[in-house]
Parts: sequence; structure tokens; C-alpha cells
Amino acid sequence: MKDSECSLFKLAKKAQGGDQSALWTVIKRFYPAIKKLRRKTNIQDQDDLEQEIVEKMIRAILTFDLNTPVDQTYLRKSIQYFWNEDSKSNYTLNHNK
Repeated sequence: MKDSECSLFKLAKKAQGGDQSALWTVIKRFYPAIKKLRRKTNIQDQDDLEQEIVEKMIRAILTFDLNTPVDQTYLRKSIQYFWNEDSKSNYTLNHNK
């Protein structure tokens, strides 16, 4: 497991234990990707899109089962799914009518 993945796992575990700082550290790690996605939507929708992505990431981090013996890269991929696939497609369908 890469150091960054190990660190992400530890941060997620702390976040699930109630550590707000750890939760926001994870969010900050993904923020460059969030900014990139923001730029792909209408300027008037960017703040709403960012908020939706962050909310979904928080849910993904707090509900991810850290006790199952899986490759921890799955945690990273799970978080990416929430902001990349789900948020992008739902936001586009719901807000660009």
C-alpha cells in the first residue's frame, strides 16, 4: 500500500471517529479535482456543484466500511466515484435542462 493510501485510510478512520480535521484533510486532498470539475460547468452552477460533491464525499468517507479486508485503493476509488461519476451525471441531468 502506498504511503498516501495508508494516510488516506488513517484519515478516514479518524474522520469516522469524529475528527473533523481529518475529514477536511481528505476533502482538501481531492479539492484540485473538485476545482477541475467546477470549471466544466456553467459559472452560475459551480458553487452548487462543489457543495454537492463535498456532501457526497463526506457521506462516502463516513460510511465506508474500514473493517472489511479490501485493498485500500478502493476507498480512494469510492470517493472518486462519488464526485466524478454520480455527481457529474446527476448534476448535469438535473441542472442543465
